[in-house]
Amino acid sequence: MIVEVIAVGTELLIGQIVNTNGATIGERLAAEGFDAHHQVVVGDNLGRLTEAIRTAVTRADAVILTGGIGPTQDDMTREAICEVTGRAMVRDAEHAERIRRRITARRGSVADNVFRMADHPEGAEPLPNSQGVALGVALEHEGTLIFAVPGVPREMLALLDEEIMPRLRAASGEPAVLRNRVLRTWGFGESQIAELLDDLYVTVNPSVAFLISDMEVKVRISAKAEDADAAERLIAPVESVVRERLGSAVFASDDETVFDVVSGLARQHGWSISVGEAGTTGSVGAALAANGGDTFAGSICARHGTAADLAASAMSMFGSEVAIGIGDADVVEDSGQTASVIEFSVVTPDGTRKRSMRFFGVGERATAYARIAALHLLRLALAGTWWDESVS
Repeated sequence: MIVEVIAVGTELLIGQIVNTNGATIGERLAAEGFDAHHQVVVGDNLGRLTEAIRTAVTRADAVILTGGIGPTQDDMTREAICEVTGRAMVRDAEHAERIRRRITARRGSVADNVFRMADHPEGAEPLPNSQGVALGVALEHEGTLIFAVPGVPREMLALLDEEIMPRLRAASGEPAVLRNRVLRTWGFGESQIAELLDDLYVTVNPSVAFLISDMEVKVRISAKAEDADAAERLIAPVESVVRERLGSAVFASDDETVFDVVSGLARQHGWSISVGEAGTTGSVGAALAANGGDTFAGSICARHGTAADLAASAMSMFGSEVAIGIGDADVVEDSGQTASVIEFSVVTPDGTRKRSMRFFGVGERATAYARIAALHLLRLALAGTWWDESVS
């Protein structure tokens, strides 16, 4: 089943409000195995909203609209649905009376426009709103289901879970679920991973996609099946192939972070970690202090210093078994671009290793890249794999 989402509100277009509803609805749809090919954001304009709905119903089995069903003149979702479906607007008298009693009890008087929240297209099913006043809407138009829910996230979520998802499940026929496995990698670029996994990308179920963020490339494996166990069985062989081809570049899966891995490895060894840094202006120590738990011993931040000296100073000061030093950033020109070269030194009971890395940019941009690299070099050292040239 293909479900399209339309988020309504000029405030979304101009950045006054972030469209979290679209993300939440998309996540819920994916978890149930529904396909979402389009998400649209449209402002408070009757003509453009009508056109967005008219387009959606031609390419989706169901359309969910969120926003635009409040009491004010710029709430036009109900009117747009009437325009598309050729229906008149009617008022739910019982709900209008409930609104009157509720608002009178709170404010003592009721403005006429609040009763618009009891309106719905003729023949539509009013959906009760357990978290607010505005009625939701459910109807079928030429074989396509149309739902409208409030834009207030709490109210939207209640109607989505209590009213819409059960109707979508019933309409879809056979139940299906979508499961994702996200393998998190560091050390290979996106193009390298795409080349190494090229033959897997063409598969449909499970499907493979690549996402990049914070120098990590995430490999997402998605499978749709009748139940979660069947989906996991589809994912397993593809995951094995990905792990085999990418080797130690894969460091975690799903919600596990590099901090989880570093802390877990240090805890296994019974080691504590300290940091001495110049080129990253204290950000590595701050990150480990916030996320390293009981394995973080402490950090020092210096204006200048070599990676080896900073690691030695931190280890001496805090008595840790492991230390990472991050030296000064040297600014260079590389192919017409400014880059920062930073040296790292990691000391563990098993030995000491050093590495210089080049990051495009200077200042905060280079610092952000170097911070991530430091954490991963620390992870590799703790794992005993260090950093061979295949993951650099």
